Amino acid sequence: MASNFKYFVLLGNMRTGSNLFEQNIQLFESFSSHGELFNPHFIGFLNQHEAFGVTMQDREIKPQRLLNRMTSKEKDTLPGFRLFSDHDPRVLEHCLNDPECAKIVLTRNPLDSFVSHAIAKATDQWKLTDVSKRKKAKVVFDFLEFKAYLTRLQAFLGEIKFTLQKNGQTAFPLAFDDLNNLDVYNGLAKFLGSEEELKQLGDKIVRQNPEGLREKVENYDEMIEQVKMLDLLGSDVVPVMEPVRNPGSKNFVAGSNAPLLFLPMQKGDFPEIESWVRAHQSGDAQLSKGMNQKQLNEWLSAHPARKSFTVLRHPLERAYGAFYKHIFCSGDDLFPWIRTALENNYGMELPSVTVTEEPNRTVLENSGYGAKEHQRAFLIFLGFLKGNLQGQTRARVDQSWASQNSILQGYCRLVFPDVIIRHDSLAAELKRVEDDMGLSNVPLDTAEDGHCYTLKDIYTQQMNDLSRDVYARDYVMYGFENWR
Repeated sequence: MASNFKYFVLLGNMRTGSNLFEQNIQLFESFSSHGELFNPHFIGFLNQHEAFGVTMQDREIKPQRLLNRMTSKEKDTLPGFRLFSDHDPRVLEHCLNDPECAKIVLTRNPLDSFVSHAIAKATDQWKLTDVSKRKKAKVVFDFLEFKAYLTRLQAFLGEIKFTLQKNGQTAFPLAFDDLNNLDVYNGLAKFLGSEEELKQLGDKIVRQNPEGLREKVENYDEMIEQVKMLDLLGSDVVPVMEPVRNPGSKNFVAGSNAPLLFLPMQKGDFPEIESWVRAHQSGDAQLSKGMNQKQLNEWLSAHPARKSFTVLRHPLERAYGAFYKHIFCSGDDLFPWIRTALENNYGMELPSVTVTEEPNRTVLENSGYGAKEHQRAFLIFLGFLKGNLQGQTRARVDQSWASQNSILQGYCRLVFPDVIIRHDSLAAELKRVEDDMGLSNVPLDTAEDGHCYTLKDIYTQQMNDLSRDVYARDYVMYGFENWR
């Protein structure tokens, strides 16, 4: 048999049909399956504590030794085993990253699996080969236990999917209903590198509980109502299309001799906080800014007792600040290409760049650009952001309007903030930081934003709705309410 694989692994869970799979895969002369080699209670099969000359103690110390022994001793077949979510995670990681391991992913309706497992525990019957010896039981559905089971299952399948995607590999999918399909097994054989075909499947193992769930669950109606509360299709999950941003340590502001580290959402954000950190410096020491990762690590090592913090603004305020600074105003911070694209492709109507370099409300209104026109332009910008954050525009996702969740995720690859501060309680929270660190209280200088049209001047409920759509993840993660 010519194969690109050295071995295979069936990734599944209890009560998904793995025994039936193993019965049928063993019918091929090309393959051999060795049970649950990494079950924490035995090796391979019940009451077996050694396989291929490897003991359970040997397996615990170096699990890969058992894999190596299996592949070296099974010369005439492609060997494999079953691996469940509660087996050794080191083996799961190794198999998922090993291109010479063929991955087969077996899934079943999680409610069926859960109930089947509950019946098996109640009857202590885990495999059935003789129908006359079948034990029946009706079980009580436990919603909280099922929810926890579902969470573990989703995490397991999520890890499999992501790791295979990351490595550019694929797996052979098997559903519970495929386990009696001869064509599927013959297709699996081709996937594993064999041209062998079966004429029929085995019949030793039979399904233990073929009845419907109503016949197997005492509180069936209650179970159905409770399961309805679960978002099994993920329709309530906020999609994350925006990539996590680079760590960006160059944006950080640190006291060279003050134990304070500020992680702004963008470089130069909140200059009053930078002044506040500077006020806590002693002597003529300069702030540490523009650090690379090595310099940041050195600063962290030199300041084991420190307070790192970041400041979150309401998403609608951030979007308006980015629009005003980089699109509306035509000074040094203007993004001219994006402004032109918004005018040409999105129908945004803005005053000439000569008028908006240092915008004056009276001058703007005299030229016909009032609050209504400004309101319309900002609404168009919010519509642009929706596509931009999802990678549907040619324009870059600038740090000034990127979601705060994606920025913070990037920062956390370098350092976790000790404190996440809301902008509307900035002064009080910074005073708390001072008190925690034993620093003297320094008043926070605050200044008006200087906008000729404030967000309050142009706010509408439509803006709020658009903001929630654009920054859905920020609203969910940080509990922002409607802007007031």
